[in-house]
Amino acid sequence: MEKKWMRHFLGIKSLTCRSLLMIAATGMVLPLLLLDGCGGASTKTTSSSSQQEPQSYFVPWVAGTTNGSGGQLTQLTGTEIYAIDDTADAFSQSIYGLGGSFHLQGPQVINAGGPDSVSKNSRGLLSLGITANYAFSSSSGTYEVTDYSPAKSGSFAFEISGQYGGLAQIVGQPAVPLVVASACPSLSTAQTWLFLTIPGGMTTNSSGKAGAWSPTTDTAYGSAEISTSGSTVTFNNIKQYTLPSIGGTGTPSATATSPTTGVCGSTTLGYTTSVPGYAVATDPGLISLSEASATVGINSTGLLVEDNGILMSGTNTGTYENVLGAGTGAIGLPKPSSALDVSALRSAQYLGFVRGAGVYDAGSISAWSSHLASFSYSSASSGCTSFAAQTGTLSNGIYGGDFTNDDPSTSSDGFGNCDLAIDLGTQDSTNNGLFPNATVWLGASYAANTTSKTYSFPAVAIAGQLNGKYAIFLLGVDSTEPWTIYLLQSN
Repeated sequence: MEKKWMRHFLGIKSLTCRSLLMIAATGMVLPLLLLDGCGGASTKTTSSSSQQEPQSYFVPWVAGTTNGSGGQLTQLTGTEIYAIDDTADAFSQSIYGLGGSFHLQGPQVINAGGPDSVSKNSRGLLSLGITANYAFSSSSGTYEVTDYSPAKSGSFAFEISGQYGGLAQIVGQPAVPLVVASACPSLSTAQTWLFLTIPGGMTTNSSGKAGAWSPTTDTAYGSAEISTSGSTVTFNNIKQYTLPSIGGTGTPSATATSPTTGVCGSTTLGYTTSVPGYAVATDPGLISLSEASATVGINSTGLLVEDNGILMSGTNTGTYENVLGAGTGAIGLPKPSSALDVSALRSAQYLGFVRGAGVYDAGSISAWSSHLASFSYSSASSGCTSFAAQTGTLSNGIYGGDFTNDDPSTSSDGFGNCDLAIDLGTQDSTNNGLFPNATVWLGASYAANTTSKTYSFPAVAIAGQLNGKYAIFLLGVDSTEPWTIYLLQSN
């Protein structure tokens, strides 16, 4: 039975609107008039002056997301909504999902924490306690609830100051970016964004399949110029690249020959931009047209998150359609106006998540991992000396690591182990904030390192500032799987 406190907490519209918006979010094309009354046809470019409480975050579906034995979180699901109430210390995770036989459903709460289930740790980290889980039962065709007392631990979030966005990881699920799309972007003059793909499980041939990503053919990173006119959002000069090898720059795609446009309006996801009929580059160099829809949220700090639309019908059912990144979608930030001070970037303290995206095999994702991490150490820091000796001298290194048993309470100072390192390499001379030849080192003791030895792999990173603090986003790949590292400067 639905808990009374949750009715206020969700603030979601009618079932009809839920279903229509879910369809739009997952990639099926709907005339805008069908979304009238659900907010989808709105041309407003500003949000209400009063801030919602709790704060609702638009979240892309990330490959590997599961919810018990429920089948609604397979690769054919759509976007998510996270809500965090910093006053009542409560939260919820909702998803636009599919039940048995692809039965359409609106935003369904799958995990929730009642009042006082969110605790504040040092450095701004939030621990999320799950007090109720709702999992779809294929046998009964309904959602069945499991109550937890005490609350189930192991979930975390880190919010950008002011609740503009952040990062989160529900226990048993991969880490995701959070963005508050509280208003449509207003950019009369084009501004350039850098972005990285949010990958699915690694495969040698993704063929644009949702949940899959091929490092040899699919987009890994890129840039785009974004401008607006009223509710119209234009993506121009989209440039996409495959993952570089160390010393290389990646294989470029052709710049889209014509601008890609979308429409921004108010939906239950926030003021998000839907992009039907845009130029698609599933693989670098391959430009085609599609009528499927992707969803992009951009907050006032510049954090960009894209959820790739998933085709729900036709001959290409199950494939995704994108604007910027491949795989699940993209995460991005504004290109800095000048070259970043790499020394300041390296010396900042960070909290975030490290995700191994796993392997895509026969339509499912296996062997993925996701762990809370902190970065802040120097190579000479206590506890890092031994690990730094294994990595050797790094040109622009940042040291950090996971927390023992993923439990930050085991740390006396809010910092984790020293078993991870990022060597940013050299900042691109023509693209401020881009580090195309980064390297990641996984220590033998890192929880998701199955080799029992320290090793490294190539990566690409983008960096900049969000609300006055540094952010670093990285995508790399070893011999078995893709890896992402998302870091936000902590308190």
